[in-house]
Amino acid sequence: MIIAFFGDYISMGETIDEKQSYLNAACTAWNISILPKHDRKKAVSNYIKEYKRLNPHANDPSNLRHDVEKLIKQKIRMYPHNRKHIYNAEIRKNGDEYSVFAATARVE
Repeated sequence: MIIAFFGDYISMGETIDEKQSYLNAACTAWNISILPKHDRKKAVSNYIKEYKRLNPHANDPSNLRHDVEKLIKQKIRMYPHNRKHIYNAEIRKNGDEYSVFAATARVE
């Protein structure tokens, strides 16, 4: 399920570090998607603010905002009843193959 949701997005990264960065953003989008609808917009804004603080030399984060909002909509469309929070996700390379390992827990 995670690869179905994240796969195309992660593959935009050229290096393992870039792929991990895309995976991190996708996990954030997933976790925001399980928040009550009225809390999502503020959560995205807080994420972007924190991203800018931690990456002061990064390009304009408007693309990141667009990506996160699109991923939130995609998760809700694909998995509307999945309420698992992703606590950790890591991409690993083994030869020419990449694998994603994730730790999740159900949110009540």
